[in-house]
Amino acid sequence: MRRWGNGDKFLERIDAIRSAEPGAAFRSNFIVGYPGETEDDHDQLLAFVREAQLDWCGFFSFSPEQGTYAADLDEQVPVALVHERLAELRELQDAITATRRDDLIGTRVEVLVDAPGVGRSYREAPEIDGVITVPTDLEVGSFAELEVVGALGPDLAADHVRRDQRESVGASA
Repeated sequence: MRRWGNGDKFLERIDAIRSAEPGAAFRSNFIVGYPGETEDDHDQLLAFVREAQLDWCGFFSFSPEQGTYAADLDEQVPVALVHERLAELRELQDAITATRRDDLIGTRVEVLVDAPGVGRSYREAPEIDGVITVPTDLEVGSFAELEVVGALGPDLAADHVRRDQRESVGASA
C-alpha cells in the first residue's frame, strides 16, 4: 500500500515504548484485501498481530475508490477470501484484547466518567473501544481512581478502591 516501514520496524518501536512505559496502550487499523495481497502477506500480518499484542485493532476490507491509485490495480482479492481473512484476524485480535483486558484485573486506573455508570481510561477511545463500567455514584465529567474488578471481552468493570487497600497503600508511603 505504499506505506513506510515494515512489521519488524514497528515491533521494535512498540518494544521500545513498552520498555519505557509498560502501561502504554496501542491501537492500529489494517486494510485487508489490497490488490495483490498474497497468502504470504496475510500470514505476515497474522504473525505481526500475534507478536505485537496490540490492545486494539480494527480490520477493514479494501474498497476501490474512484480517483485513487489503487482503484484500478490488477490482482483484486476475491471478496470471499477477504471476508475469510478478516474473520481470522478479528478472532485473533479479540483473544488478544480479552487477554490484555484480563491482565488489568486488580490494577488501579484513572477513569473519566462519560455517562452514569460508564467511563474510560486513557486506553479506551470514545465510541471505538470497550468501556469501563463504573459506580453510578460518580459524577459525569469527573475523574476517579478505581480498581479493575472484572473484564468481559473488550469491557472492564471497576469499583471504588476498598478502604483497607487505601490505608495499606498510604501506610507504606
